[in-house]
Amino acid sequence: FMVTTWQQTKGIDTNAVVNLCPKDLKADICVHLHRRVFNGNRCFMEASDACLRSLALEFQTVHISAGDIVYHKGEYVDELSFVVRGILEVLYDGEVIAVLNNGDAFGDHVWRRPLTIGPAKCTVYVRALNFADIHVIKRSALKKVFGFYTEYAQFFDRELSLAMNICEVQKVRKTKRRKRIQSNDATLA
Repeated sequence: FMVTTWQQTKGIDTNAVVNLCPKDLKADICVHLHRRVFNGNRCFMEASDACLRSLALEFQTVHISAGDIVYHKGEYVDELSFVVRGILEVLYDGEVIAVLNNGDAFGDHVWRRPLTIGPAKCTVYVRALNFADIHVIKRSALKKVFGFYTEYAQFFDRELSLAMNICEVQKVRKTKRRKRIQSNDATLA
């Protein structure tokens, strides 16, 4: 882990460096650091420069080692995550149901849930297959930015499609199973 982290960061703690900068320079650096998220997802296309700067200041980068569990089943999910580098697998009842790659968004529809309602629980395990970087934004931060940019919030809601909603997998799987049983019954009749 340490060797890979050193290779990726060259020993520089970006958070420490960014926090030394004035507000405007800090926002510019954060936009640059999170540009892969902004350029790789349609939901950010209509955001103004001011909105992107506000969002960029709220994002956090998480480095994950190969084999690490990013989310455990039953863990609360109160954030939206974007894969920037690496491959993650989603496990449900011990089987892989999805693979997340660069550019994929996953988590829950946290921006739709009021802050007065608690976070949803994860119904799967998400594990890194190799060293990965994900960019994460908390629900409270997303709601704060959307409070200022309400028109963009509507565009974001329409355009963001989660590659995997890790809080609703059970409901989806049960629905598919019921439809498959009903279609088999219709075929036999």
